[in-house]
Amino acid sequence: MIWSLPKKALSLWLDFLSEKGALFVPENQGFEPYQGKVFLEGKPRLSIKSFFLPWREPILFFESIPGAIPEKISPETKGIIFGVLPCDAKGITLIEKVFKDDPFFKDRRRHFSLIGFIREKSEGCFCDAMGVDPFKGEGLDLLVLPGEDSFLVQVIKKRALELLPPQAREASPEEIELFQKTQVDFKKRAYVSPLWEKLKKTEVMPLYEASFWEELSFPCLNCGICTFICPTCYCFDVQDEVIGKEGIRIRLPDACMFPLYSQHASGHNPRREPLARFRNRFMHKFKYFLDEYGEPLCVGCGRCNEACPAGINLWDVLKAMGEVA
Repeated sequence: MIWSLPKKALSLWLDFLSEKGALFVPENQGFEPYQGKVFLEGKPRLSIKSFFLPWREPILFFESIPGAIPEKISPETKGIIFGVLPCDAKGITLIEKVFKDDPFFKDRRRHFSLIGFIREKSEGCFCDAMGVDPFKGEGLDLLVLPGEDSFLVQVIKKRALELLPPQAREASPEEIELFQKTQVDFKKRAYVSPLWEKLKKTEVMPLYEASFWEELSFPCLNCGICTFICPTCYCFDVQDEVIGKEGIRIRLPDACMFPLYSQHASGHNPRREPLARFRNRFMHKFKYFLDEYGEPLCVGCGRCNEACPAGINLWDVLKAMGEVA
């Protein structure tokens, strides 16, 4: 079902949404509470991942008293996220494959509505190569396609009808045809990499033992910025913060690029060397996850390439893996 909304009614729509709950909109660095402005050009530096896997998430309250029963802490944040890149929403669906039974992730997933916004492809983006089709609306409630004078809004989930403002109307046949034509044009231009079928058929060990890892990992600083900025990386740590006899158990992001991430309690570390950590990250994204779930753990946003201080390009690694496959 497709609806139409005049572009000049955008501020009215945002005001309408803000009355329904906390509204978050894109800014240059990420998504912030709506304060009258919205950034709908280009790509925010950060994705929406932190709404579902927060930087610091309390999960348990406990007391060091005999017989005390720990209390689960439920997420309080809920609301609407407007202007989501379809590739970022796709990233949440990939994380969901792993966290589908996690109560904290499930609560946050249920409490947020996502309104996607199709934009011009940014330099460095390669979502189509990863098999991401923005018009599928994966993970979204509504999908917005900007037209010349209006926004065409596709309703992905029926519950999202309540997110449409009074100014919206059902799209005309001409507008529906425009939406469909834009979708067809995207598919004609899209390039889906043939690597995935090759990598699915490739055994693990030839990739694992390939000689290219040493050369490609050499510049890596193991700073972890690629993992923190990535919309699909989900490694985490759990720590206890204790004051006196009371404490809170928190979950917070971690990175497989850090040496302590894989260190055992015994002191043994199977990935002590930087090369091993570099290899594990890419093998997980493009082989282990691919084998387990049928698609790569990457949506082609290009943020890692843009943020890497050593200039490492994900495509160089993929090409090398493809030559072995």
